[in-house]
Amino acid sequence: MSSDRPDEAAWNEIVASLQASDDAESTWPAAEDITDEPEPSQPTPVPAATEDEPVIVWRGSEADIDAEIERAVPDEHFVPPEPPPLPRADLITWAAWTGAIGAPVLLLVMTALGLSSGLLAAAAVAAFVGGIAVLITRMSTSRDPFDPDDGAVV
Repeated sequence: MSSDRPDEAAWNEIVASLQASDDAESTWPAAEDITDEPEPSQPTPVPAATEDEPVIVWRGSEADIDAEIERAVPDEHFVPPEPPPLPRADLITWAAWTGAIGAPVLLLVMTALGLSSGLLAAAAVAAFVGGIAVLITRMSTSRDPFDPDDGAVV
């Protein structure tokens, strides 16, 4: 098999070396070889008890062990604590949120029903702009009220 391209020659060398390595003797330890025969089961030795850590030897059936585990380990699951109540908003904040959310909803309903009232539409736009303005001006300037640091000073 002759080829006039160098990449095909390199590929053929790689394939030939892999085929040769399959025929060669394995390079790993004999303990790593896998056999189809199962290893004979040997009983596990019971460790000697020490003063700090006694050894418990169970002499029961598997069902007894499962029952003992269920009795010994209580059904523990995380129960989160009750969340703190939401802070009560004052009347100005409620009015601002009502204007910011209610005015677009009112304009949408008016458009869907085919109602046209210039005065009502102007009032809805004014309520929306006023509500957003109030909410922006009442925003806090710091992220953490307990942290007086304003950040890095350059």
